[in-house]
Amino acid sequence: MLSLKKLMLVALSFTLISTAFATGGGGSSSSKNKMIIGDSIFALSGDIHAYLEDDLNENIDTHARSGCQMNGGNLICSSYYAVPRQYSRASKRGIKTVIFNGGGNDFLLGDGGDCRTESCIDGVLEAIEETIANLVADMKDDGMTQLIYLGYYYVNDADNDAINLKSMTYKQANYAAMGVDFIDARPSFSGNEWRYIGSDGIHPTAAGSRVLANLIKAELN
Repeated sequence: MLSLKKLMLVALSFTLISTAFATGGGGSSSSKNKMIIGDSIFALSGDIHAYLEDDLNENIDTHARSGCQMNGGNLICSSYYAVPRQYSRASKRGIKTVIFNGGGNDFLLGDGGDCRTESCIDGVLEAIEETIANLVADMKDDGMTQLIYLGYYYVNDADNDAINLKSMTYKQANYAAMGVDFIDARPSFSGNEWRYIGSDGIHPTAAGSRVLANLIKAELN
């Protein structure tokens, strides 16, 4: 059985799926040097993408889609659009910076959602990090000069936040050595969850997306 949070996520994603696809499949051109890939944190409203384009006064390619996982697929987002596939299928022409996230849906909608033990959670997290490491290697081989990973904020759900703590702790300790700029969004959301996280308890509001866009902009070379 799906948990209440999973059911809410599925219902919301289907309600807004036309928006997600409209903001999640932009084609690239030689005038674009930045790309976004990932999940519904970027794709559901498209606000982060829009804020960055307005702030930087430039076009940014985006392939992020709602519901997408790092490994595998689900009812909302098939494995064909998993985050690594978003990157591999995208044109790299002119692109030098990749802004990305991923891994949350591996727990919300993927096999990780059935985990009941620490060993299961650790196994899913290890698989996610292995995929991200391989994705980063591919990006570097393609000549990308800046890689920015947008971390997940806490969502006031004890189980999800415990997994997030373990995941973000690993990223803080290892991503710099991988050549990835890791953004820890948790401090910026702490105490402001009521206005930065929407009524579904997962996705950022317009105000929350503004904060995330600012964090990304601060990392850009």
